[in-house]
Amino acid sequence: MHSLFNLRHILLMTTAGAVLLSAADAALAGGFAIREQSASSQGASFAGNAAGGDLSSMFWNPAAVVVRPGLNNESHYSYIMGSSDWTAQPGTAAPLLALGTQSGDIGQNALVGSDYFNYQLSPKLFLGVSLNAPFGLSTKAEGLWAGSPQATTSKLTSYNLTPTVGYVVAPGLSIGVGLQIEDMHAILKSSPFVLTKLGAAAFTNPVVNDASDIGIGFTAGVLWQPHAATTIGVGFRSSVSHSLEGTAFIDGTTPPGGPLAGSSAAIRADLDTPEVVTLSLRQKLSPQFTGLLTGEWTNWSRLNSLNIVCRTVGTNALNPGCPAVGSSLQNLALNWHDGWFIAGGLEYQHAPNLILRTGIAWEQSPIQNPTERLLSLPDSDRFWVSVGATYKYNEANSFDFAYSHVFFDDASIDRSFQGLRLLANSSADADIVSVSWKSKLDLSAIAAPLK
Repeated sequence: MHSLFNLRHILLMTTAGAVLLSAADAALAGGFAIREQSASSQGASFAGNAAGGDLSSMFWNPAAVVVRPGLNNESHYSYIMGSSDWTAQPGTAAPLLALGTQSGDIGQNALVGSDYFNYQLSPKLFLGVSLNAPFGLSTKAEGLWAGSPQATTSKLTSYNLTPTVGYVVAPGLSIGVGLQIEDMHAILKSSPFVLTKLGAAAFTNPVVNDASDIGIGFTAGVLWQPHAATTIGVGFRSSVSHSLEGTAFIDGTTPPGGPLAGSSAAIRADLDTPEVVTLSLRQKLSPQFTGLLTGEWTNWSRLNSLNIVCRTVGTNALNPGCPAVGSSLQNLALNWHDGWFIAGGLEYQHAPNLILRTGIAWEQSPIQNPTERLLSLPDSDRFWVSVGATYKYNEANSFDFAYSHVFFDDASIDRSFQGLRLLANSSADADIVSVSWKSKLDLSAIAAPLK
């Protein structure tokens, strides 16, 4: 058992140091959120995700830290295979159309990991910690095309560490709170161009905006079991305010990916992540069947714009440049709307050591109009269809497996950059495969000296 505990620490460090934090198509949740935090919940399209089930429910409802007595650990991993492409449409400025109409597949496959620990300090008091990637995106065009002046490569990553405390107020009623410590890093790359005297487009070196920040937020939740057959969970994740600071520079050729000599300027971009409220139900329908429901609201309407502001004066021709401190390097209007997610699912106890589950979900994107969409974020309304299973290997270890297919509505964009209008359509879909390992750890083995 001691070797098992050491192995789980190695896995946790690997997750924290190497996991990719996003996938194509806005990480398959509304806006740039990442929903893939639990293999067990994914198997039911995240129906019932805040109503206990297992420790991974902590992401949506910190009161779920009390659902496992003793000392426990869960590691969840999702591999997201997304596909998305843009096609420029008539009405796009002629110089842009001359660059090509196809983006190719901008989707980037990704591995998303999360980890959960809890420890029962007393009959009523539980401590926990989780490591997640709640936000992210990763898109990259296959070559130069009509949208390259606006975006070629976009990457947003996040790490969120959440220490959590849960308390059993009364039999069947628990509360929980957590502190979010969130690190965020963004890289936005584009290929602006100038028009020659002959009217042709000549690309300049790519412009890169690279910034990061650590922000603080909180979580809170309630888990209520009015009787043995019913569990209701409600959880809240607060907004985390980020003031991303970094550098804008012209990408040089020596070394590759480095700033062109004298081209950099310091920048800042303020970004507040949205609040999330999740309400879930787990209802025992019979000895074998359990019904699952979830409704979720996300306050994406707080994102009105993304403004990249100059903190220093650029020493070269940054496009559109940093002529003065406080000037706007780039200001993208967003005007997003609140997002909604509704899911229903079913669990079936096929055998004492095997649970089967399935679920469907509908998610409303915060982006409802072509003028609100970004090339790096071809987000749209979508349907989820999922299947999954939990296999109990022994009293200490169990494993989850899940598969989902996500059907996206077609999307369109209408944005101008450098005075030139781009109209384009996008189509997307995705497949997700997830696994998890859940284990109950032996306290006596942990206390034993290392050998």
